[in-house]
Amino acid sequence: MPKDAMFSEEEQVLRQAGKAVGDERYKDSPLHAEFVSLVNGYQRLFKQVRRVISVSDKQQHGLIFELEQAFESFARTLVTTIDAKHRLTAGHSERVTEYALFIGDKMGFSDEQMEVLKYAGLLHDIGKIGVPDAVLTKNGAFSPDERLKMNEHATWTWQILSVIRLPRNLREIPKMAACHHEKMDGTGYPYGLKGDDIPFFSRILAVSDVFDALTSRRDYPKYDREKILSTDPMSMEMAFSILTKDQNIHFDPTVVSVVLNHRTEFETMWQYLHTNQAAGG
Repeated sequence: MPKDAMFSEEEQVLRQAGKAVGDERYKDSPLHAEFVSLVNGYQRLFKQVRRVISVSDKQQHGLIFELEQAFESFARTLVTTIDAKHRLTAGHSERVTEYALFIGDKMGFSDEQMEVLKYAGLLHDIGKIGVPDAVLTKNGAFSPDERLKMNEHATWTWQILSVIRLPRNLREIPKMAACHHEKMDGTGYPYGLKGDDIPFFSRILAVSDVFDALTSRRDYPKYDREKILSTDPMSMEMAFSILTKDQNIHFDPTVVSVVLNHRTEFETMWQYLHTNQAAGG
């Protein structure tokens, strides 16, 4: 393949991303600036990729490593910016990612699968860019209309990640990340997928996401089916009880079983992540 044509598809997608940045429909988004930064940063990474084809194997290895580190650092920085918009969600995406990777490791995932799971976890809430600031940073429970607005973040996650030309091995991440609120019985959102129609990695994220929400302080009350609870972190016993009884309703039982079979390690991880965050680490 001629060198000029090697990246033609990527160049076309970057042009489309540039058009999305200039689209008037998105300019009022509270995190529009972060999205622009994401696109610009990815363009810089793409330029570096093109350099790789003209250097030696040893130099290629070094450049590829630098690109991987730069991409991960950029993703983590953007996610931290979004999570930190509200003090009670700071660190949420990082913790969800760690829980998901723990599950993936116990299930024997390959390095390539773990990388996909890592970025799906980090970017699962990127759609909050499209949620109005008044809703995203609200101190207190949502009204029905506000809840609908917040739920739109899953659709925004799909739209944003689909515009970006992710590395070939990460192409399935937009759908995986967008489906982390789908439920096994088909009552989730944004697409109402059911059972095996939900990407398996999304089912891992669903368990990880809910576990973090239950065991962290939030402005809104927690729920146990129809029972309304407090805004405080839920006890481990109650959180694991919810995971157990909501199998095949909300959660994939295969994923839940991994957590329950390694409950002691999972609780230790929770303690470490929350202690480390409180210490500013």
